[in-house]
Amino acid sequence: MKNIYTFCICIIIALKLSANTTDTTRYSILTSGLPSGKQISWQDNKNDHHYYYEFNDRGRGPSITQAITTNDDGIVTKEEITGVDYYKTPVNEIFYTKDNKAFWKNKFENDSATFTNQTYSDINGTPASIELLLKMLRSSSTKQLDVLPAGSRDFKVTAENEISNGQQKLQVELIAFSGFGGAPQYSWFTKDGSFFASLADWSSIIKHGFEKNADELLTIQKKYEQQFYTDLANKITQKNIAGIAIKNVSVFNSKTGTASLNNTVLIKNGKVEKIGISSSITVPSSYKIIDGSGKFLMPGLWEMHGHFDQSSGPFMIAQGVTNLRDMGNGPSLLTVREQINKDSILGPNITYISGFIDQAGPYAGPTGAIIHNLDEGLKAIDDYKKKGYDQIKLYSSIKPEWVKPLAAKAHSLGMRVCGHIPSHMTASQAIDAGYNEVTHINMLMLNFFGDTVETRNMNRFKLVGEKGYTIDLKGAEAQALIKKMKDKNIAHDPTITTFEDMFIGLPGKPSEAYLPILAYLPAEVKRSAMSGGFIGEDSEIESYRKSYDTMKKMIKELYDNKITIVAGTDGGIVQHELEMYVDCGIPNADALRMATIVPAKLTGKDNLLGSIEEGKIANMILVDGNPLMNMHDIRKIFLTIKEGKIYSPKDIYAAYGWKYYY
Repeated sequence: MKNIYTFCICIIIALKLSANTTDTTRYSILTSGLPSGKQISWQDNKNDHHYYYEFNDRGRGPSITQAITTNDDGIVTKEEITGVDYYKTPVNEIFYTKDNKAFWKNKFENDSATFTNQTYSDINGTPASIELLLKMLRSSSTKQLDVLPAGSRDFKVTAENEISNGQQKLQVELIAFSGFGGAPQYSWFTKDGSFFASLADWSSIIKHGFEKNADELLTIQKKYEQQFYTDLANKITQKNIAGIAIKNVSVFNSKTGTASLNNTVLIKNGKVEKIGISSSITVPSSYKIIDGSGKFLMPGLWEMHGHFDQSSGPFMIAQGVTNLRDMGNGPSLLTVREQINKDSILGPNITYISGFIDQAGPYAGPTGAIIHNLDEGLKAIDDYKKKGYDQIKLYSSIKPEWVKPLAAKAHSLGMRVCGHIPSHMTASQAIDAGYNEVTHINMLMLNFFGDTVETRNMNRFKLVGEKGYTIDLKGAEAQALIKKMKDKNIAHDPTITTFEDMFIGLPGKPSEAYLPILAYLPAEVKRSAMSGGFIGEDSEIESYRKSYDTMKKMIKELYDNKITIVAGTDGGIVQHELEMYVDCGIPNADALRMATIVPAKLTGKDNLLGSIEEGKIANMILVDGNPLMNMHDIRKIFLTIKEGKIYSPKDIYAAYGWKYYY
C-alpha cells in the first residue's frame, strides 16, 4: 500500500512540473558526495508553496510532499504533509488556522491553541521549507518567533559568500537558527531568502547545478559550527594543574564489581596518583578538593558503538562517556580526535577506531571505503592500518565470499574484524569466515532465517520485528550459535536501545530513553521524545513487542553463557543501554562492567583504562547516587573527569537550554 501511495504522489508531482516548470527549483541530495535523492520546490502563486523530498539510505529514506499556504504577510496559515518517513511509515500531518485559533494534528498530537502569528514546528517537514521560517523571522519586529506547540526560534546571518558553477554566479548567506534544543542549525540561502543548501559531512542538500560547490560551502560553514563547540569547551573544561582530591567517596571496583566506602582518590597530571581509605590519605594543600560524601565514583563509561561528530561530543561528556570506539566515520575523524585531545572541542577520547568497508551499490553504507572488488577491499585494509586504525568493520553489501579473505588480511595486520552480517550470509557463517565480533542484536537474530534473505534494506529490521519472537532460544540452533560464539571468543555489541523505538516506540508514548529525564528537556526535544519510532503496521504491534522481548531474552542468554558483551548505542544514550541490560536480567555490577573494564580489555587498553587504580588514566564519573543499587542513578552524574579535567554535566546541559536533575 505504501509503494502505491508513493507512486501516486510521484505521478501528481510529475504532472505538476510538466504543467508549470518556470517557478520550479530542484535540489540534489548527496550522500558521501554521490547522488542519493532529490528535493523539488515550486509555487502556484505568491501564497501557495509546494515541496517534494525523497532520498534512499540503504533502503530507508522518506518520500514527503508538503503544501504550505501563507497570508499576504508571509505568515503560515495552513500546512499539509503526506507520504512516508525515513522508516517508510505513513505520514499525514496537518496545521491550519481559523478564527484566531491554530489547530494541528500528527501521529501523536491533536491539539489547538490561540493563534498570534506563531510558527508551527512540523514533525516531517522538508528541508527547503525552512525558507518560510526565515521570511517570517525577518518580518518579525523582534527577529524571533514563538513556536507551536512550545518554544521559540531566532536566527543570525553568520557569513556571506559568492559562488560560481562556471555558468552562474550567486551570492549566498549562511544562517544559524536557534531554538531546537541543541546547537545552532545552519542552512544556506540566496540573497532573496530562498533555500539554497543544507550541508553536512555524510549527507547534503544543494541546489541542482551547484553540487561541486558543496565542499567549498561546507568548509566555510564548519568554521562557524566549530566556534560554538570551541567556546563551549573553553567555558566548560576545568583544568587543575596542582591536583584533585575526591574525599569520602564510595569507589566502584570494576574488576570485582564491588564498591568500597569512605575513600579518597588523588589525581595528578591526568592520572590516579593515590587511592585509599580517607583516614590514611594526606591531601596536599594545593589540591582542589571535591566532597564525595554520599556519592559514587566509578570509571568513565565507554560508548562502544559511536559514529562521532562534534554535536554529540558535549552530550557524551554530560552522560559520563569518557572513551569511545568509533564504528565508522569520514576521513576527518583523525583530525577531530586531535581537536578533542587539544581540548578544542568537547568529547570523549576516541580510543579505538574502525575502518568501515562496504561494497558499492544501491544499499552501500554512507561512509568509509566503498569497494567494487576484493582487491580494493584488501588495499583499503592496508590503508586503514597505515593510518592507525584498530579494527575493520564490514557492512551489509559485502559479498559473502569476500569476508574470509578480508578477515584474513585484517588479522595478518593485527586488526580485529566486526560489523553487520552481509546480506545472504548468517552470523554463524561470518564467524567461521573470521569475524571477532557481531554488531547489533538483530544481526544475531537474522541468523535463524537463513542465508537467502535480503538484509541490506529495511528487511534487516522488519523481518526480526515480524518473526523474531518465533526464535527458540533454548533450541538446538540457537544454542549451537551461542556455543560457537563462546568457543571462538566472539564478542557482541547489542545496541538494544537502537531497536527500542523501532519495535515498541508508539506515537504519544514517551521514549524509554528519555523517560527518566523527560521533565528536564527543552520543548522541542521533549516533543521529539514523544513522537515514536515504530516501523511496523498497526496490526503488527504485538508481534514487534514480542520480538523485542525475545531480543532482551537473547542478550540474557548470551550473558548466561559468558559471551563478552560491550555497551554501545549507535547514536543513543549509553546510560539507557545499561538500564536495558538490567531490564534484561543482568546484575547491575556486570552491566556497569560492560561499559568500563570489559571494553577496556576488549580493546587492549586495560593497562591504562577501565578501572580506578593508581597509575591509570583519570577517566571517571562522580555519580549522585548508587547505580550498584539502582541503575537509574547512572543518570545522575555530578561530575565527569577525563584525564584529570573536570566537566559539569549541569553546565553543559544549561548551554543547550536543558534543565537537570538538581
